[in-house]
Amino acid sequence: MVALIYPAQERWLALLGYVWTVDAEMTAALTRPAARSADQTSGIPGYACYRTVGETYTSLAALATAKPAIAQWIDIGDSYDKATAGGPAGSDIHALVLTNRNSSAVEKGKFVLMAALHAREYATAEIATRYAERLVTGYGIDPEITWLLDYNEIHIIPQANPDGRGWAEQGYSWRKNTDNPSSCSSGPNNAPYSYGIDLNRNSTFLWGSCTAAQGCSSSDPCSVIYRGTAPGSEPEVQAIEAYMRSVLADQRGPNLNDAAPVDTNGVFISLHSYGNLVIYSWDHTGSDAPNMEQLRRLGRKFGYHNRYSVCNTSNCLYAVDGSTTEFAYGVFGVATYTFEVGTSFFQSCSYFENAIVQQNLDSLFYAAKAARRPYQVAAGPDTLSVVLSASQVDVGQTITLTATADDTRYFSNGYGVEPSQAIAAARYTLDKPSWEISTTQPLAPSDGAFNATSEGVKALLDTSGWTPGRHTLFVESQDAAGNWGPPSAAFVMVYGQRGLALEQTPASADATSGETITHTLTLTNTGAQMESFTVAIRSSLWAAGVTNGPLVLQPGHAITLPVTVSVPLTASIGMTNVTVIDVSSVYAGIVRTATLQTVVTAEPTGEPGGTARPLYLPWIYSAKP
Repeated sequence: MVALIYPAQERWLALLGYVWTVDAEMTAALTRPAARSADQTSGIPGYACYRTVGETYTSLAALATAKPAIAQWIDIGDSYDKATAGGPAGSDIHALVLTNRNSSAVEKGKFVLMAALHAREYATAEIATRYAERLVTGYGIDPEITWLLDYNEIHIIPQANPDGRGWAEQGYSWRKNTDNPSSCSSGPNNAPYSYGIDLNRNSTFLWGSCTAAQGCSSSDPCSVIYRGTAPGSEPEVQAIEAYMRSVLADQRGPNLNDAAPVDTNGVFISLHSYGNLVIYSWDHTGSDAPNMEQLRRLGRKFGYHNRYSVCNTSNCLYAVDGSTTEFAYGVFGVATYTFEVGTSFFQSCSYFENAIVQQNLDSLFYAAKAARRPYQVAAGPDTLSVVLSASQVDVGQTITLTATADDTRYFSNGYGVEPSQAIAAARYTLDKPSWEISTTQPLAPSDGAFNATSEGVKALLDTSGWTPGRHTLFVESQDAAGNWGPPSAAFVMVYGQRGLALEQTPASADATSGETITHTLTLTNTGAQMESFTVAIRSSLWAAGVTNGPLVLQPGHAITLPVTVSVPLTASIGMTNVTVIDVSSVYAGIVRTATLQTVVTAEPTGEPGGTARPLYLPWIYSAKP
């Protein structure tokens, strides 16, 4: 194992009979300020993949400015330095709120994500920031992201300890905040055994409740797990707890053994590093939390995506009292987890990009899916690969919907096995999820019978009567135990009745040799929606010209298109040309054709002012000059 110890603890380890070696490189790195490489222009020095506190705030504030309908950047409180006069400037603590503010959802799921409570854990804030960016940029484009923000509120606190992070960004192994009690004078050069309060030991729920022998927290101001002088003494903790109270409802009874109801709304995840763990409550003891079965099951869903060990903290890491996660579960009863991501505090960018970020983003997307009923939907199957035979259809057209229902997607890495049941049913709803609509439609098993833990499902959808526009299909699956899983979604664009009328005047035009004449086409959109049209000359012996488009027409509107035909000077009376024009909707299937005839009925007169014409004369040959 790797341990970070006081110098004085070396003697203690020796007395206990342990043998160790000192990693000189890692030890030197603890007190060596980081430096940017010559080509690095942003990010934490030496770690270009991680944004600084200022860069994180700039990025997320920009999202809110660009997309105010779905993103709000909120100041929720102050750091220790900002709240304390006479010291460094300090920082605000912000939350990014992501939800469709114009949604008609009756009850939105609540998901609170917090990162970087411990300053030196580089990867956590970047995961939270990229999660926010993925949600905002995907809204309205990705059907899964779109429904998540339509029917959930996602609250992201990306930098929960900005003052401490400022020290950590300089390369110091700083863990705590920057509260400086007089009894500990150690500073950055002695990090992490420096001043400050461990914010993950300072929450008001069960603060300092463990015995000294359990070692959940410490009363030593220089300890890395110093809990502070009182519960919730730190402004960062006060801000975070107050914000959580404004977002999450108290759904658990007052006694320690009171379970939250199975229909509890809410998920809270605190991102930490490191250890590749998904940890569920209780934190202060190895005893089961009242909702242990449901907590463990949802944790195993997360584990499926990030492949982490899923366990109770005191069984696979160490006991903690006064933690933020303990507060979230103990006070509100919501499904609460700590993700210990990666293998290092100062995680290399290569490992972060390849083995951390996407895996944990997938877990966070599932957390949002489950947020409204986390204790219920985690027991049900996942619905995957929702596909339509056509993503754009005319109203009345029949399309095929297929998906996969899978009840096997759990992983704990050796901490127990979650049972799987056979798939029993699947259903879809139009435009609203099942909990907000009374009418659902069944999907059938693709192989004819529901008898496996993973099944293909399908249905034929008749779009008759659907209004023109984009629709969302929500698909859910049920297992044999009666558990419905969370929905997955797909978009389908339905077009109303289409129509295109094409008139031509004149049908046949008389012309003189060498003349350019103009035919007129009148194009009318007789359908129920805006259309885009292209115009093309299919054939013409004589030179012809027309505007190609595309041309955009609102329903009921018309446009006049001139078609010019140039009659050759050599054309004689009686010669005829046919110009064929195709007008096509950009949406395939509607084509209208005009056939324009031009007939030469006259030749130039040669009179002054008339059109000149060549004269073809026979040779006059004489044998004599």
